[in-house]
Amino acid sequence: MNSNNFRRYKRLGEILLEKGIITKQQLASALEIQKESRKALGEILVDMGLVTWEQITEAVGEQYGIPVLKDPPSTIPIEILKAIPRALIDELRAIPVDKVNDKIVVVTDSVYNLSRIVSEVRFLTGQEPIIYLASPALFSILYSQHVEGASMALADEIPLQLELPEEEVEEELVMEAEAPVVKMVNAIIQKAVTMDASDIHIEPFRNYVRIRYRVDGLLRRIMDYPKVQHAPVVTRIKIISGLDISEKRLPQDGKFYMNIQGEQYDFRVSTMPSVHGEKIVMRILKVSGAYKQLEELGFSDYNYNQISRLLKRPNGIILVTGPTGSGKSTTLVAILNKLKDITTNIITAEDPVEYTIDGVTQCQVNPEIGLTFARYLRSFLRQDPDIIMIGEMRDKETANLAIEASLTGHLVLSTLHTNSSAAAIDRMVNMGIDRHMITSSLIGVISQRLVRKLCESCRVKAELREEFHGLWKEVFPDIDPVEYSAGEGCIECGGTSYKGRVAIGEVLIVNDDIKDIVISGAGERQIYDLALQKGMRPMFIDGFEKVLRGVTSFDEILRVTTAP
Repeated sequence: MNSNNFRRYKRLGEILLEKGIITKQQLASALEIQKESRKALGEILVDMGLVTWEQITEAVGEQYGIPVLKDPPSTIPIEILKAIPRALIDELRAIPVDKVNDKIVVVTDSVYNLSRIVSEVRFLTGQEPIIYLASPALFSILYSQHVEGASMALADEIPLQLELPEEEVEEELVMEAEAPVVKMVNAIIQKAVTMDASDIHIEPFRNYVRIRYRVDGLLRRIMDYPKVQHAPVVTRIKIISGLDISEKRLPQDGKFYMNIQGEQYDFRVSTMPSVHGEKIVMRILKVSGAYKQLEELGFSDYNYNQISRLLKRPNGIILVTGPTGSGKSTTLVAILNKLKDITTNIITAEDPVEYTIDGVTQCQVNPEIGLTFARYLRSFLRQDPDIIMIGEMRDKETANLAIEASLTGHLVLSTLHTNSSAAAIDRMVNMGIDRHMITSSLIGVISQRLVRKLCESCRVKAELREEFHGLWKEVFPDIDPVEYSAGEGCIECGGTSYKGRVAIGEVLIVNDDIKDIVISGAGERQIYDLALQKGMRPMFIDGFEKVLRGVTSFDEILRVTTAP
């Protein structure tokens, strides 16, 4: 079997119909139940008493072209079981059972993790997997007899270490297990990069340590490991991050670089003491990675045209706003890439420099030596710039210098942490910036969020939910009310129903009417309402349109914004 090519040629219901196991009426009834319950079709049919799990397993095996395991092995060598860590066996529901001609045989009862099983086995063993599908009952037998049995046998290796205080055994553990802990930390990092994670969370609890990755904006549990291994892991990460390994009482921040498959990554490390040990979070930045073009970020045609209008202005301030993790830096980099040419001098001050852009002078802020955004801004004005980008407008001093730069003929780009486009003006007022200075310099605000994209292989088209019918008729009067929602998950998305992210946003153009109302003392709500009257499309409507096109779901839009 080719483990690279899991494809569904027929739907499960079609196969069961062809085999005469169920009727069309029974299938229709099950599909109706599925709309409400969101359960897998096979589970519903079993619950209805129409099929057995063995029949479902046979049909799914045929559906995906995977052989079905009929007879479980009587024994599994312990060295084969060790090929996949216990926590990963539990997560993937995949048990290594044998080796055949330098390939490792793996049994699973779930088709949703096939791609991950293949990649994990390749990564952990360097061998190509041969996948077999087992019924839930047969998988449970294998698990209880071999996996749990092996765990009981291996448990005797740990007690002596657990009896000692963690502080006393740390040095000994690091010395005895230096090679294994190096491999373990490298595996944690490399797997996160493979999954395109933005953050790694290593979280200690009373009896175990949990590892989670943030993928597509949400945390995903990856594996657990024994608490006794945590001290060596923390020490290893501190060493490569340049942190004090003896300091466990205070938070620390560090960083390190790693080259993975020819790409350079910057890891920003934060340690924090907790009641069960030090928690570690690592932010992953792909330094040498290709950044997205502005056209690729997912802005609607209307918003893209509004942004393009702003970028044609020779001077002024453009702000990109949103919470942490909303893609502000990605948007700024895409804008800079669009603006750069041989006749333009672009300088940036960033913390950190997340993407390197050829042809742009990029500077790393270092507050420890007094090299702040404001300090850089003063220097930039003596560097004959055309365009200046400031990673974040953090304080009044930086904001005033940005205004000064814009009023002297420069285009200035920066970010603010606000929840809407109009709130950016309120934030500047609250910083103590004079309203006349704001209206003299600010030309536009781009507010955005990131939402997960529906997996195109398993998304579901359905009737629009009732509460949005009125809004739909108002916005899209000539289009039938439909929506796409998350399906049951598939191989392509790893069972999550989503794959990748896309921006939704709104663009506020600071025209004369907006300037007048700001000078008059208007607040966020008044500014926002006037912007809508003058043509701004609210973020929710931008998301609404992406639901119509099947890009994302209403659940995602409602997760990051609110309906009007």
